[in-house]
Amino acid sequence: MVIIVGENAEKSRCKAEKLFGGIFPEREIVVTENRAVINAPSAVVIVEKNASAEIKAALGIIADEDGCFRDFPRGVQLITCGINPKNTVSFTSLSNDKITLSLNRSIRTKNGIAQPLELPEDLVDGLSEFDYMAAFAASLLLA
Repeated sequence: MVIIVGENAEKSRCKAEKLFGGIFPEREIVVTENRAVINAPSAVVIVEKNASAEIKAALGIIADEDGCFRDFPRGVQLITCGINPKNTVSFTSLSNDKITLSLNRSIRTKNGIAQPLELPEDLVDGLSEFDYMAAFAASLLLA
């Protein structure tokens, strides 16, 4: 399950529907607006800008490189997404119609370990680079 905490629930759901089942494997999606308390050990939580989440349990938390999480339980992975190669997920190239996503270090997935890799994908209107990076990370974590 992917839980998205966003500033606008309708917009977040629309983006999620384009990403999961369109570009990345279909997933059960839960969208909440602005703030959430999450206790879901097998879920991946995507926290969009200007939203916040208190995490009690999760498989992983995905946030933009500015994401500021100080208090979350031990064992919950923080996956940062951004253009800096120090982020867990970034992209290595971007053109008018393609983005190449990059997992920059190993992460613990639902069924093992994902090693660093790159994945080229077609771009779809209305989606940001963060949307692609977050969906890529969520798909890896749940694989």
